[in-house]
Amino acid sequence: MALSIIIPTLNEEKYLGALLKSLLAQRLEIAYEVIIVDTSPNELTTQTANEFADAMPLKVTTSPVTDTGTQRNIGARLARYEYLLFLDADVVLGDGVLHRCLRRLHPDELHIVSVRHRADHSTIGVRATLVFIYFLILLARLAGLPVTNGDFLLTNRRTFQATGGFKEGFLLGEDTDFGVRACRLGARHSIEWRGFVLASSRRLSVTPAWKLALTWATAYTRVIRGKGPTGSRPDDERYPYGRWCGP
Repeated sequence: MALSIIIPTLNEEKYLGALLKSLLAQRLEIAYEVIIVDTSPNELTTQTANEFADAMPLKVTTSPVTDTGTQRNIGARLARYEYLLFLDADVVLGDGVLHRCLRRLHPDELHIVSVRHRADHSTIGVRATLVFIYFLILLARLAGLPVTNGDFLLTNRRTFQATGGFKEGFLLGEDTDFGVRACRLGARHSIEWRGFVLASSRRLSVTPAWKLALTWATAYTRVIRGKGPTGSRPDDERYPYGRWCGP
């Protein structure tokens, strides 16, 4: 068993360090590598990553475009190992989450594993948004549909190759689209309810919680209707997410 961890980045110097520290705290006893696919216009994210180069097997590469789907696919093509974990740069791994999730996977089985999400700031709006999202997840699971989030998406090379990877050039939904296409090919989707990632709520500084939840729900509905992800690639100036240089 060995794991390739793929992290797309754009101006993530204020968040990436916390993620990499939480990865070290997992104390993995298997072979692993971390592949950061960066599109930042400066060297700050790369400098933050390189601070961990002596502590973990780390590779930093670049993408020709700012697009999460493209960046994930680039990382997967560079990956050496059979298990693939796709993470957003602004999450922190909960204690033992990787050990719990890796026990669920087998390299020869089409499979995706997700975890719970906790927000780094708890307000009424954030809590209501999470309740709404978990309600949607419950409904989707009752309907036999997966909800896969790019914050934490664990799979294997066989599943990635069967789907052809992530669709490229979209604003929202490429992670859920990956899961839906995989499950339609027979992949199993598991949620490790005992594991979690602490996810940044920074999007709420741009968009109100109710509007963000509605945006995600609309994108998800589009995917399960077979229309795929939504929007044009995230380097469109109208796209507000993933560009933070502040808190």
